[in-house]
Amino acid sequence: RAVKWVHDVIPDAPYAITEEFMNKLFNEYNIDYIIHGDDPCLLPDGTDAYALAKKAGRYKQIKRTEGVSTTDIVGRMLLCVRERSASDSHNHSSLQRQFSHGHGQ
Repeated sequence: RAVKWVHDVIPDAPYAITEEFMNKLFNEYNIDYIIHGDDPCLLPDGTDAYALAKKAGRYKQIKRTEGVSTTDIVGRMLLCVRERSASDSHNHSSLQRQFSHGHGQ
């Protein structure tokens, strides 16, 4: 949602894109493409999770930013929120300041 080129986000999308779900995306949500980073995205059986979208010509791959971990970003956000809720003495800008500074890292 925070990406300026994204118009909408479909929550609870399955990891394995089925033909049924893909058709729902294209027909009900009117999306143009299924987007994923340039890292391999394999299912437990070793097949490409986005093979159907690629076959349909509706898949776009984007470059990942070296050294940026989504897991780390989400973890820092959750840690900041948890610490803020534990102490009401923070002023309103402390959460943003903690997050933007890597929570002291």
